[in-house]
Amino acid sequence: MRTWANARPAALTYREVVAAHLEVLTEFIDPAAGTASQLDLVGSVLGEWADEPVSRWDQHHSFAANDGSPVEFSFAMSRCAAEARLLFEPLDPTRPATSQAGHQFIARLDDVGVDVSRFRRVEDLFAGPWSGPFSMLCSAALKATGSPLFKVYLNPTVGGRAPQEVVEAAMSRLGLGAPWSRVAAQLGGFGLPSKEIALFALDLGHSSDARVKVYLRHTACGPEAVERVAELADDHQPDLFAKILGRLYGGSAGSLAKAPMTCLSFQGNRPASVTLYCPLDPNVGNDLEASARVVDLLEMAGIAPELFSALATAISGPDLARGRRLSWLSYKRPADPVVTIYAGLDGPQAT
Repeated sequence: MRTWANARPAALTYREVVAAHLEVLTEFIDPAAGTASQLDLVGSVLGEWADEPVSRWDQHHSFAANDGSPVEFSFAMSRCAAEARLLFEPLDPTRPATSQAGHQFIARLDDVGVDVSRFRRVEDLFAGPWSGPFSMLCSAALKATGSPLFKVYLNPTVGGRAPQEVVEAAMSRLGLGAPWSRVAAQLGGFGLPSKEIALFALDLGHSSDARVKVYLRHTACGPEAVERVAELADDHQPDLFAKILGRLYGGSAGSLAKAPMTCLSFQGNRPASVTLYCPLDPNVGNDLEASARVVDLLEMAGIAPELFSALATAISGPDLARGRRLSWLSYKRPADPVVTIYAGLDGPQAT
């Protein structure tokens, strides 16, 4: 396993990998920020799997990152701030293909005072055997002050049930049955590759802003299918996502090797916001090409690109053309844009 160019070398466990790479992000974002306690909290809840040798998981291909690692890092940028984030798949050293480790992670969050009550209301819907590449992914977003925001991402293909049935039941239990039914009716269902339910996610904690999120994958379709989802959200800006897809991919948005996704975020009883997720790798040849497109989008959003450019070099080294670690880009909140860039540990060497 390779690590980022600026990360501390010789990380032997994923706990050390997480610490080293989050340190890179926080040092570039704001070295004076008081994130040490947040980093300690994140490390304390990872679980025993993170203390196994990194090589222990070489044969496990995780959905968490393009290179199959069980961890991925990202940084969200707005016009006035940035924050570091971690996505990981909790694993069981004895049985990698099980949801038990994910549920143990939730229990550890409960033990340190994170409100997990909304997860408890739906957890049985996402338990048991599953089809697809994972059971549960977990995330931590470091904040300027206070505690990290923890999130959980659930596989809706559990137990062989149709994803739309699982999500419908979960939304009903969370008091969102009616708004979800309206979304489903307006989209005409979810049986096609152009609008496939990919993930169900929850913000954990007691905040009134906590979101319930449904991710849709848009395979082999043009920007118009993405726009049909985007227009359901309160913060929709007409044709914005089509414009972004055009700037990133030209006219090939409907024939990408890896399809884009949208995420409808429900707050209160409405889809308050929509996010566009755009895969960079493998749709873009290398990190130099990816960086140019990210900078273009940042400038379109009115976000200064210097932090991103510095982090891209810290991640892939000075010769960006040789790297393929920049994996995804997301865009949300048009009135005050947030652009998030995702980066894996390894990624194949570009030729």
